[in-house]
Amino acid sequence: MDILYVPLIVFTLIILLYVTYQDIKYREINVISLLILAVVSVVYLGIFIFKNNSFLWYNYVLQLIITFLFLFIFYLLGKLSNLTYIGEGDLYIILGISFTNIFDIYFSMFIFISALFLNLLIPIGIFLFNLLSKNYPKHSFLKSIYLMFLGYPLKLNKITNFYTPLEKYVLEEGILKYKTTIKPNIEPEKELKLLKSFAKKNNISQIWVSPLVPFAILIFLGYVLVISLYLLDIINYLLSFFI
Repeated sequence: MDILYVPLIVFTLIILLYVTYQDIKYREINVISLLILAVVSVVYLGIFIFKNNSFLWYNYVLQLIITFLFLFIFYLLGKLSNLTYIGEGDLYIILGISFTNIFDIYFSMFIFISALFLNLLIPIGIFLFNLLSKNYPKHSFLKSIYLMFLGYPLKLNKITNFYTPLEKYVLEEGILKYKTTIKPNIEPEKELKLLKSFAKKNNISQIWVSPLVPFAILIFLGYVLVISLYLLDIINYLLSFFI
């Protein structure tokens, strides 16, 4: 790898840290910072890396098109089927990263897949936390396991919009009953407002909730992992067995 590529890696890490901070604090990101990353990347690569090499420019544009189509398909799946929880901002981050790519068409997709894999480790961490904290739901065995992997109990006054409820309470013939939700709500503001109002009237102090972990964190970690594997030439070695 050309040593001139290192400054672009550093700049990318700075931008990713910035958008990650925004996602953690506000659950929103500044798309302008990603636009700056894209413009700086094109200019920098054009001056120091690609120069007048038409073949490199062709591969660069090709991977941008493929990455865009890949992310667009994923976006449509989320909109049409609710199968994904990936926000538009997260897709913008991946697209922004693709403008820094000098490797191959798989670079951005590997980062995305790495972030998804890291996301799968979160429930394991939550489950271990519940075991150590002795948090055991008052449900059937299967429902309890489900809750212990996806969330933990939290007092109502500490629940913010950065959490989504995993339990619902209802009054049936004057009797308070609760049940688990099938899947977390990624836009829980309205639901939490109603829940807190209901809880206050019925002396409910805490419920099980799932933390909405900012996906930007996982993308940042995925970038660090994948760029390290490329720099160490590990990914190219592995791809050589399939290509």
